[in-house]
Amino acid sequence: MKTGSLRARVILTTLAVLAIVLAGVVTAVTLAYRAKLDGDLHTRLAEAGASVLHAGSAGQAKRLLPGLALEGIAIRITPPPSTATPPSTSARSPIVRPRGSLLILDEVLPDGTKIAFSTSRTSINHAVNNLLLIELLVAAAALALATLLVFQSTRTALRPLSSVIETARRIAHGDSNLRLDPSRTDTELGSLAQAFDQMVDALETAIEEARASDAATRRFLADASHELRTPIAALQASIETLLREQPERPESDRLQAAVARESERLGRLVDDLLGLARLEAHPTRTPVDLAAIARPLVEDARMRAPDAAIALRADSHALVSGDPDALERVLRNLIENALAAIKPNGRIDLQLRRRNGYAEAHIADDGPGIPEQDRKRIFERFVRLDPSKPGHGLGLAIARRIAHQHDGDLTCNATPTGASFTLRLPTALDAEQA
Repeated sequence: MKTGSLRARVILTTLAVLAIVLAGVVTAVTLAYRAKLDGDLHTRLAEAGASVLHAGSAGQAKRLLPGLALEGIAIRITPPPSTATPPSTSARSPIVRPRGSLLILDEVLPDGTKIAFSTSRTSINHAVNNLLLIELLVAAAALALATLLVFQSTRTALRPLSSVIETARRIAHGDSNLRLDPSRTDTELGSLAQAFDQMVDALETAIEEARASDAATRRFLADASHELRTPIAALQASIETLLREQPERPESDRLQAAVARESERLGRLVDDLLGLARLEAHPTRTPVDLAAIARPLVEDARMRAPDAAIALRADSHALVSGDPDALERVLRNLIENALAAIKPNGRIDLQLRRRNGYAEAHIADDGPGIPEQDRKRIFERFVRLDPSKPGHGLGLAIARRIAHQHDGDLTCNATPTGASFTLRLPTALDAEQA
């Protein structure tokens, strides 16, 4: 990007154009003035020749000499030779010939007398030079005045750019709330100011998102370290007890079961953490039928809770565009949470429906429900409302993140009894357009 002075370029360009225009005007006026003076001089010579011819003889022509001399026209009369043939009296146009600084016109009277008219062009050159000097002085004065006017006008016109520079410097020094706020956006400077404000707003948003992401990453690492420390410590204690004391059964069986249980818990936690990390990448987009995913999950839930009433209602094929494994994980998490919340003979309702271009999966149970103040908090990482139940508090955070990556959302609904969740995703056509 060229960073030369915009003001200097505008001034120089404007003055260059003005100088060219003035030079053209001076040249045209000078040439026109010279042509006019030359034409007048030719006309006077032609009129002088015509008057002499009208006189008809040399004697009568001599009477015109004083008057012509006053007009700056000199006459030289040459008598005809005795043997000369009288010239033709047919009409002809006078011919004016330049000779140095003079203009010459030759005429022949009917009696053969030759008369030469001559006049000097010095006066024309003098008049043209005087005019040219005046024009140059006027052009120089006009150029000087134009320089002052252009300098002042460019300084006024470019003042908004100075405001942009000053605002940018102040923002760079920490005053990030400053904006240009242009009064008009349909002009070049208005569009520039608007684009500048939009850029600063975008940078502010990006900085805030980066800070929030950094804070979330730090919090995630701290929470993950805390969550990993507990099963690792329990696993290490059980193994050390087994190795150091080598207890007899049933104590050894209890310790081995604890090792297996903590290992499984640690594996699930690591799997959830890896799944959470993978969500930073864009999911694979293929047509997915939520009903086809939900049916085997519901059958598995019925086998695990044979006394519970688990119902699936699908109004129509809820076809969305997304990652089938990720969407299956969302539905499985919601169903497992419902199974953990209800009593052995409880009730779970899963309804799939289409509404306003979205596919909705509505899951409700008759468990103890979720307090209103916790309905948003449960989607945060490592939040568990009941620490006595298994889990790490990552399931719902991962589920909502998957929903957001599919241009949808996962919400906890207000309900008088039990818990109710709604997964809302764009249908396949709307998802592809998005």
